Amino acid sequence: MSSKKIIIIDEESMMMNQEEKQTEQMNIEEEAVPKSQPVAEAEEEDWKFDSIEGELSSQGQSDSRPVKSKKGLFIGLALGILCLLVVAIGYGNMAIHYQTCFMPGTYINDVDCGELEVAQVADIIEKQSIEGYVLEILGKDADGQEVVLGTITPGDVDMHLQDGLLNVQELFDRQNPFLWMEIWGNREVKHTLETKRVFSQERLHQVVEGMGIFEQEGVQQPRDAYLSEYDSETGTYEIIPEIYGNQLDEEKVLKVIGEALSNHLPQVHLETSDCYLKPEIMAEDEELIALRDTLNLWLSTEITYDWVGRKEVLDKELLADWISVVDGEAVLDEDAVAAYVAANSRKYDNYGANRDFVTSLGVQLNLPSGAFGWKTNREEETAALIQLIKEGTVTKREPVYSSKAPRKDGNNIGSSYVEIDLTNQHLYLYKDGVLVLESLFVSGKMTDPECVTPQGVFRITYKTVNATLRGGDYAEFVYYWMPFHGNYGMHDATWRTEFGGDIYLENGSHGCINLPLENAEVIYNYMYAGYPVICYY
Repeated sequence: MSSKKIIIIDEESMMMNQEEKQTEQMNIEEEAVPKSQPVAEAEEEDWKFDSIEGELSSQGQSDSRPVKSKKGLFIGLALGILCLLVVAIGYGNMAIHYQTCFMPGTYINDVDCGELEVAQVADIIEKQSIEGYVLEILGKDADGQEVVLGTITPGDVDMHLQDGLLNVQELFDRQNPFLWMEIWGNREVKHTLETKRVFSQERLHQVVEGMGIFEQEGVQQPRDAYLSEYDSETGTYEIIPEIYGNQLDEEKVLKVIGEALSNHLPQVHLETSDCYLKPEIMAEDEELIALRDTLNLWLSTEITYDWVGRKEVLDKELLADWISVVDGEAVLDEDAVAAYVAANSRKYDNYGANRDFVTSLGVQLNLPSGAFGWKTNREEETAALIQLIKEGTVTKREPVYSSKAPRKDGNNIGSSYVEIDLTNQHLYLYKDGVLVLESLFVSGKMTDPECVTPQGVFRITYKTVNATLRGGDYAEFVYYWMPFHGNYGMHDATWRTEFGGDIYLENGSHGCINLPLENAEVIYNYMYAGYPVICYY
């Protein structure tokens, strides 16, 4: 580095010496050359080179590089600065230019925005998003066939992009104009701008109303599935299926079409978009099915009654009048059930009715009966029948009786009974038609009306042993007690030594049948609750 500095200093000295020599030489040449020969002034003003090698060699140094004059250096430097200024000015101008438009290679939604201003880009994107767009509205006609109900264009509803210019401006604001050279280097910048289409709801409503799709010819309202009336041919209730119809839900239609417009869809299917009014109750409705099944279950009831020996059938022909639907619920008319039981009870019960009877002596009698015969327990049978109907029961059945007789036919007495001939004071015990015992007895005192033994057809109420019978003025112990009509009954009378004859007329009992002890025991062993007892004079 130090040798270079020396060379530079020597070079300046040499250049000064060289200039002095050149001046001297020029003076000599002026004297030698005639004045009529001009000197090329351009050569004097141009760059001048000497043989620096000669000068340097005289100083013992050598350098082959040319040397510019100071003026040439200044010009070169000026030119360099000028070039830099031109480049800087050009670069700056381009940066300023791209503060007003997008740089080349910029794409928004696949639109080439290079050299375009924000408003131009916004306009292009809006046209790209809206122009040529048509929404086709598909629905169904009166026959249920899909048809085109109408179309809507952007102009129909004043459609435009929401904040389109603002959104493009935001993208532009992100652009750095000082990087334009980088973009020019074949680099692409791609943006995706979410566009939201907006339109006039009022205009949409007007356009859709103008299509007349809510008041088409042959519009059918939807109808719920429902339960039929009782069908006597099938003996059942049936579900009548729902009808969908083709009545549109106006509010939903406007919403669905609006969403289709916003999403730029080419078509909207009103049926698949659930825009048609629907029935609220379908044939598959669980409650409707349960109701039908309940009614049909009740109707399937078939009860064949044996009602005091008579056949009575309860089936769907009667049940159909007792069953109905009230407020969506299956209802069984329980009053009708009770009336049915009561009617059959009146028809077939014979509790307390007079009965024909042929005595052991062959006398034909028609006797009253007190607590004897068949009597339906109406309350219990009604409750039981209601339950059977609700279970859909098919069965053979006897009603619940509060009183039964040995037989359902004839006089209901049967062939096992106790026959008490009050006139002859003679008792006959029959078992299955066989006379197993005869006995004398003493009945109620005839001179006292309160002690007279009543006549009629009765039945043993219960039996017991070792009982004390009490009255107003007596208390008698008995071994066998068999009541058959209130406090009237058969029992042993160990206080008596004689039975039969006309004892009863003056010295009869308080109304009971007094028996010898041994016969009372035999009779007791045959007795059971309900065993018939026939008393007559």
